[in-house]
Amino acid sequence: MTAKTFDAVKMMRQLRDELSREMEGMTPQERVRFIRDKAASTALGRTIAQQESKVAHQTGTSVVKQ
Repeated sequence: MTAKTFDAVKMMRQLRDELSREMEGMTPQERVRFIRDKAASTALGRTIAQQESKVAHQTGTSVVKQ
C-alpha cells in the first residue's frame, strides 16, 4: 500500500472552514454575490458566466444577478 501524499478530505474541510469564516454574518443575498464574485475570478467561473449569458441571450431570458 502506498502512503497518501494528498488528503482531499482535509483540503475540502479547510476550504469550507475558510469560506464559512469569510461569509460569517452575511445575508443570503450577500453570500450569493460573494460566491458569484469568487467564481468569476477563476477561468472556469468566467466560462460558466459566459455560457449562462449566451443561453440567456438565445432564449430571450435574463441571467439572475444578485
